[in-house]
Amino acid sequence: MAFIINGEQISDQAIEDEFESIKEHYMSLGEAVCCDRDEEFQQYARDNVTNRALMEQESISRFGPVEDADVDTRLAEVKKEHGGDQEFYDNTGFNLGDDKMIHQKLKSSMLVDRLLEDALGEEKPPTEEELKQFYQENIESYMSEEEVRVSQLFFEPDSHEAARDAFDNLRKIRREILAGADFEETAAKNSSKDKGEIDLGFMKKGDSMPEIESIVFSLEKDEISPIVATHFGFHMFKLVDRKEPTPVPFEQLQGIEEQFTTIRREKGINALIDELKEKGQIEEVEEEAVAD
Repeated sequence: MAFIINGEQISDQAIEDEFESIKEHYMSLGEAVCCDRDEEFQQYARDNVTNRALMEQESISRFGPVEDADVDTRLAEVKKEHGGDQEFYDNTGFNLGDDKMIHQKLKSSMLVDRLLEDALGEEKPPTEEELKQFYQENIESYMSEEEVRVSQLFFEPDSHEAARDAFDNLRKIRREILAGADFEETAAKNSSKDKGEIDLGFMKKGDSMPEIESIVFSLEKDEISPIVATHFGFHMFKLVDRKEPTPVPFEQLQGIEEQFTTIRREKGINALIDELKEKGQIEEVEEEAVAD
């Protein structure tokens, strides 16, 4: 499908190029980009192309076109910032044959940037009152991490042959603990670890192996885990205590001003785009119909 935005034709190819760019972006983040996400990425591509066209058109309407000579000057500045022509191509992944595309992308960026500068105005630092209100409105984003305190009984068999006997012995020990035997005392008598390594203290997600975390964070207080096998040996855990997430005090937060500013800017951009869509005309048509 092609778009006609305020009389300007946006081709299928422009949307397809944006689609491929989005997929590459998500691949660079290590995310899955298989076929089942194509519809999602296609929608992103249509939105991005539409929004960019609307802002470019509004920029030209307010200030006139960006001259090619100005784009060339800016491109030279960008290359200089990278350390030279070759460094620019090495750092960005472009090559000499991409200069026309680079020129178009840079012109688009210059058009949009000057519109946003005019529409959003000078960004003023947020007041403490604004930051505290932002903190309260987004309190779920400023919670401490859940933590669990764990005790461990660990046994490391000295051979593959000994592993089965060790596992059977640990099953017996586990039944004794479930019947009332003290976990820490039993672990001190039977663990391959020193006594000081039985109490693992508090841990957060990411502090241990996933196969261990999936068990210990699922336990209730004083609950005894099943026997867990890792490449180190056999483990049995007891959940000693749990710290539920709580709000991090406002005074201890770092980066909240940057987060506030970023979201405020995003809201301003979205409001501008909504305004441009409201007063503009956007048609979605078959590419063949446009060509005819």
